[in-house]
Amino acid sequence: MNKYLSFLLCIFLILMAVGCTHLPEQQTQKSYKEQKALYDDIISQYTSLLNAKHNGEELVVPNTENMDARQSAISETLYGIVDAYKDAKGVENLGYGYKDFDGNGTPELIILTKYTSIRAIFTLSDDQPILLESNYDFGSDFVFATKNRFFMVRRTVSDNIEEATFYTCRVSGDKMAYDAIYGKVYDQDKKETIEVFRIVDGNRTPIDEDTFRALNREYQKACQPGYSDLSKLAAPRIHFPLVNGVIDSDLPVADFSDYAAIRKTYLAISTCLEKFKSFEWIEGKYDNLFSFPSDRSFEYYTRLLYTAYHSDHHMGYDEVDLNGDGLDELVLMNENYRIKAIFTQKDGVPVLLDTFAYETCWLDDKGFIHVDNEQIYELEYNLYEFTSNGEYKLIYSILAADNGKRYLTENGKTEEITFEKSLELYYEDYCRYSEPFKPYEQTRNVSNLLYTALTEATEDMIKVAADKTWHKYANLEKTTGKDLACSNTYVTFENVTDTQMDMSVKYTFTFSYPDPSRDHYLLDDTTESILRFTVRKEDNCIVFDENGVKGRIEFGQKYLWLVIDESSDQRFSVGNHCFEIYSPQDLIS
Repeated sequence: MNKYLSFLLCIFLILMAVGCTHLPEQQTQKSYKEQKALYDDIISQYTSLLNAKHNGEELVVPNTENMDARQSAISETLYGIVDAYKDAKGVENLGYGYKDFDGNGTPELIILTKYTSIRAIFTLSDDQPILLESNYDFGSDFVFATKNRFFMVRRTVSDNIEEATFYTCRVSGDKMAYDAIYGKVYDQDKKETIEVFRIVDGNRTPIDEDTFRALNREYQKACQPGYSDLSKLAAPRIHFPLVNGVIDSDLPVADFSDYAAIRKTYLAISTCLEKFKSFEWIEGKYDNLFSFPSDRSFEYYTRLLYTAYHSDHHMGYDEVDLNGDGLDELVLMNENYRIKAIFTQKDGVPVLLDTFAYETCWLDDKGFIHVDNEQIYELEYNLYEFTSNGEYKLIYSILAADNGKRYLTENGKTEEITFEKSLELYYEDYCRYSEPFKPYEQTRNVSNLLYTALTEATEDMIKVAADKTWHKYANLEKTTGKDLACSNTYVTFENVTDTQMDMSVKYTFTFSYPDPSRDHYLLDDTTESILRFTVRKEDNCIVFDENGVKGRIEFGQKYLWLVIDESSDQRFSVGNHCFEIYSPQDLIS
């Protein structure tokens, strides 16, 4: 028996020894801070070159004889970036920053200027820095686009033949992926284009001007490359080696650790608005108003500051589960329910889903998120799904471009569509709200959002409202079936006491149509009616119930809501109606 036990013990020990030789070596992911430290040698080389240039010293070309390809590429790029500056003082505007562009947990190192023009991007591969892309010729551009995307242009001139090659690219792990490469060749003597091309899989093929414009339209929208709001929003915090900035230890912290902290931080950010100037913001004048515990907190601060600048000062919030995963999102919004920012939660940490500065963000009855970007020359309508697993994905986008054409982006592809197709998509699928409501009214009508002000009102809102005329415009083309049909509603208050007041509602309906005897002339057919209500205070609410209409009033600092609970008058649809202070000058402009 003992021999048998000894034999089993030997077998067990042998198996253990063999098993240990095959155990995989445990790989531990370095922290974000530890990964940033792997770039220290690059920062050291870069700083030495900057100091030498700034001190008027002649730069020494790097000796790459004993370097491998990776080291050579880094050294030659750093030298080329600094050497390109002929003015020694100009290098004071050169800096660097860190940002994880593709979300894989690895920060990229970006060499860039004060005005967010990119000079080079590095990432890590097997814990070693590698060069992804560089472009430091002063005749070329390398700029940030939205999210993890970049625009780059390389220009060359030889014998009066100028060639410009455009790149749309993104960081993908330890490589740079190029989504589109195209270009144009121009004869400066003859002042004419001699070639328009696209490069696919290394092959250069001719394309027409329309195709070139379609490919290049995004770059053209990013006006003044390196000086745009778009670049600032996507750029990391810039550190300037030649500027010995002293950080005030008493600065408020841009805290995004939980929803309560985010609300407090947003209030602190909004106090910057009185002195906010867009170009100074791009220059980084507001980058030292707060202390930032992480690169992420700086990114959130920058985006919220820009959003606050394009928003009303009277902000509020709600915490509600938007995607059905059992966790609440934090929604920052104006009094009129225009959504300005959405934060969600991942692994117990707040994450910024998106911000909406001048765009109109609203929710529909199916839980989709709509983002309307209506500018002077372009109209863009984006439909997003926020799934229960936390994915925020574009379903489709309809674009009425400044070139008069219509485009549909769906499943990662963009194609030109007819005017009729764009209208069909817009009216039959995208506009998921009924007249006379507007998109932000629809958000309140169909969602569980309930506005709570970030700060209490310092004035008696009822007394303020009594001195104003409140206005709402509604387009009624769909409900009337007539072109150019609309309504204007005006609300005023009189005889305000502690218990009641008189409310007057003036309603106008206008139908305009072309006069056949005059080109581009419209005849107006307008009807007008006035209803009067006695409004009373009841159970901490301000209610009315007359003329077949029952509802209540909610007073805000800049907006007024009429909540219609019951109505037998077609002019007063059941639902939530938002009014703003009437200003004829705003309507004319």
